[in-house]
Amino acid sequence: MSNNSKRWVWSASTIIAGMFATALVTGCGGGHGAGSTSASSDVSAEQQPDSTPQPAAFSCPAGYKKFDVANSLVPNAGVSVVTDDGIATFTFTTPATGSNTDVVVCLGKPDPIPAGVQADYVYELKAQGALTRLLNRRLTLNFTTDVTPTQIPPAIELAKVSDGAVTYLPVIEGPIYAVRPNYSLTANPNEPGFYVVRLTK
Repeated sequence: MSNNSKRWVWSASTIIAGMFATALVTGCGGGHGAGSTSASSDVSAEQQPDSTPQPAAFSCPAGYKKFDVANSLVPNAGVSVVTDDGIATFTFTTPATGSNTDVVVCLGKPDPIPAGVQADYVYELKAQGALTRLLNRRLTLNFTTDVTPTQIPPAIELAKVSDGAVTYLPVIEGPIYAVRPNYSLTANPNEPGFYVVRLTK
């Protein structure tokens, strides 16, 4: 074989080896390899919306009375929140000016009444922020009835609803006026919830 023929064979081998090396590089991440797919996945992940549930904005149900302490701008002021029917009144004193004034309270008669709650009078006290920041808290229920209570005097209770079961808890009582048919019951609420009066138990 001539020198020219040998050079040609060597050159062809070199070309074939070069093509093989190029194929290996392409398969290890160039073009449509794994590296390209990974980058595409990262972009897709960044474009996906955040699926973390966001807390619902606080609002008062329709028909409830609302008071925003932070917007009152008056420290140590007496406040009365009264329902439309005039039966339930929540009174308190606003805190002193400072960082603990961001409290919103709502008071109203739930419609419908939570399932399982059996009571003659049901009112809900809702709050955003710590209810205990409000001073001299007092919930008063004034009503007239011909029903003879089984407990004399009747009392305001906190109805706790959980998984369809209802538990009635006592609350700290305040002054009570009970001369049939007129009743005025008070309690010192320390937490939001359903406050009820059960005339017959």
